[in-house]
Parts: sequence; structure tokens; C-alpha cells
Amino acid sequence: MENDIKTIPEEVNFIFCVKHFSKCFSSRKNKKNPLKELFSELLGQLMKDELIKNKTINGCFTYFVNTYLGNDEGKPKYAINKKTLISYHNKYANNILNKSGEPANELKDLMSQYIGYKNYEDFLNKNRNKKICILCITKYKKTFLLGFFSILPFFIYFSLNKSNESCIVWKGDHYEKSSCFNIKAINNNKYNINITLFKKIYATDTTTFFINGDPIVWYGKNKKREFEFFNHRGIHPETHKELKPITPTIIKQAKLYRP
Repeated sequence: MENDIKTIPEEVNFIFCVKHFSKCFSSRKNKKNPLKELFSELLGQLMKDELIKNKTINGCFTYFVNTYLGNDEGKPKYAINKKTLISYHNKYANNILNKSGEPANELKDLMSQYIGYKNYEDFLNKNRNKKICILCITKYKKTFLLGFFSILPFFIYFSLNKSNESCIVWKGDHYEKSSCFNIKAINNNKYNINITLFKKIYATDTTTFFINGDPIVWYGKNKKREFEFFNHRGIHPETHKELKPITPTIIKQAKLYRP
């Protein structure tokens, strides 16, 4: 990455830095685990896609595999089945150990393109952007400081109003939109929870946990270490930990199986 900076000193002038300045705030990739970010952003974007009616992991990845990648047509962009994609998601986004390897570069490119990037390299480019920002700020520190403090009040006002659009708070069995000034609110830009669908459910031995072998219930533990169940992918409202798809083992541990 340092080599990238060494190759661009001539182009780093004031005009270049001004044009590049917005990129300093544009990306928030996880440097240690970019695939976790990639799969999380992919599912979040699929959940927002108006063409997808079945807003579950199964429904979203079925659309991505069959429609976006074209696997229900003669010549797909990339040949893969839904279960493989779900296994990748479970491994990288939910930290569930399985035998899935690393996605092929071609698949990573296509996933990146769906969420708005040119390719996977473009998705990862935040690190290079950071280096360039540091170089620009070092070179034009006084100019940037003067400009920064001039626009700071407007930036704060805009940020507070913008963030208010994305904050949510837990109400009984579901999330609702909330002011970000609410001490219990969380920023849903980080978690991509579909609050229209996400609800806590009270599972029993008659609850349907799977459809065609795919989990339709997610679980987590509250602060008392008790199992709690939800009808959609998201985070636990108390611990803010990512929920996991239900498994037969968890059903037995929670004593929800039929004798």
C-alpha cells in the first residue's frame, strides 16, 4: 500500500487533494475481514431491492443467484447455487465455521458490482484512499484546517439530521425509527436491519424453523444467557450481537423439539 503512495506524488497537488477530499469519508471497510463487510453489505443491499418480494436470506440469495447472476438462464454471469452462497455468508458474515473456502475473484467482483463498486479491488480501495488523505492533509495542513473550521458547523448540522434518518430503537418485540439523540438508539447504517420485517418471536415445539432445509428463524442469547428467537436476520436488541440462523442442535438445547 505504501508503494501506491510513492507512485503518485506528482499528481498530489492542491486541486487533486480537493477533488479527493470526499473520499476520506466515503468508505468504512473492515481491513481485517473485508469479506465479512462484503457479504454483510451484499445482504443489506438485497434487502433493500424492491424487485425482491421474499425478504429472507433464502429469498434474497435466490434472487441474486438466479436473476442477477443469471443461473436460471442458459449462460449465467457466474455459475453458483444458492446453498453455496448461503454457506459463504454464514462463514464470513456470521462467523459460522463450515467447509466453504474463499469465494472466487470473479464472484467477489460480481458481488462488489451489485452493491455499487466497479469490482472487488474498488471495494478494497479505502486503504489507498486513507493514505492519500494523510498525504494531502500533511501537505496542505493550514489550508485544510482553515477550510475545515469554516464548514464544521454546517457539517455537524447536516450529520445530525442525516443520522436521524437511520437510527432505530427497540420497542417490545421490534425496532422503530428513532432520533439519534435517544440514548438507547443505534445507527442502522451499521447493521442493515430490515425493521419492517424484523420481529422477536416466541418459539415453541410447533414453530416452523426450516423451509426446504433453509432456516427461517434466527437466535441469540439475552444478558441472562437465555435463548431468544427472531424471524429475520439482525442483531440481538440487548447485546447487539449478530443473530445466527437456527440449527437442529440449538432447537434441542432450547428444548423446542417434539419428543
